[in-house]
Amino acid sequence: MGIDKNSMLYWWKLVKDLPIPKPKTIIIKLKDKDSYNFYFCFWEHLEGNESEECIKFRKRAKEIFNELKEAVNKLGGYPVFLRTDYTSGKHYSYSNPLYRINDEKDLDKVWTLIAECHDPGGFFAPPLPNAIVLREWLNIEKWTNLINRYNTIEVRLFIKDGRVVEIYPYYHWSGLEERVSDDILEELRKDYEENLVGAIKRDLNEIIKYAEIIAERVGGYWSVDFAGTDKGWYFIDMALGKRSWKPKETDELDRELLSILKT
Repeated sequence: MGIDKNSMLYWWKLVKDLPIPKPKTIIIKLKDKDSYNFYFCFWEHLEGNESEECIKFRKRAKEIFNELKEAVNKLGGYPVFLRTDYTSGKHYSYSNPLYRINDEKDLDKVWTLIAECHDPGGFFAPPLPNAIVLREWLNIEKWTNLINRYNTIEVRLFIKDGRVVEIYPYYHWSGLEERVSDDILEELRKDYEENLVGAIKRDLNEIIKYAEIIAERVGGYWSVDFAGTDKGWYFIDMALGKRSWKPKETDELDRELLSILKT
């Protein structure tokens, strides 16, 4: 069985050398039972138990954490961005985000990321990972200060057979209005239109150019995500299009972006 195309182990090797801005990235591959042991030993520890297998895994875990420390140094030091080859867990609600590693102690978030954001069966979350990934920290700009989550400037494009076919704000209004209290909804919508959609529209030609470079390289149907940072737009993630979220219904701002895309 080949590697899952949604895994970063598959798609990163295809795009890592393309002439588009992207964070420096170091991938640490896991051995056969590493992710299994991270997952089950985490839950055993919470229950106050520790099997013989988990005791043996301590030595291997120490080796992995030493590799992670070396990777941090190669990336220029803390903070760094943490993810697996499948996910960073950024949609999970934590007061201290799993994806931000500020110091050596924070590397312990690896246990939580694997155990709470993956599913051994792959039914309710991504399957157990094949790798741990550390990336250069990007200062992603915010489109509003009215909310503390879902407020960064990010955009998702869908590419198919070498061209861009759809584009949406990553944090889409349809999801935001379900999560936000009514008393700030009107003001938030204004920020969404002016600062998020406005930023995407302003730089849309540049974003499309980067997405088309990826599309020409990978072929097929994919989603590709970009973030607006203090250093410009960066390509940050991708996944198979059929397994990627997009809004069930479009609004007038989506249609504006799509109309620009078609011109």
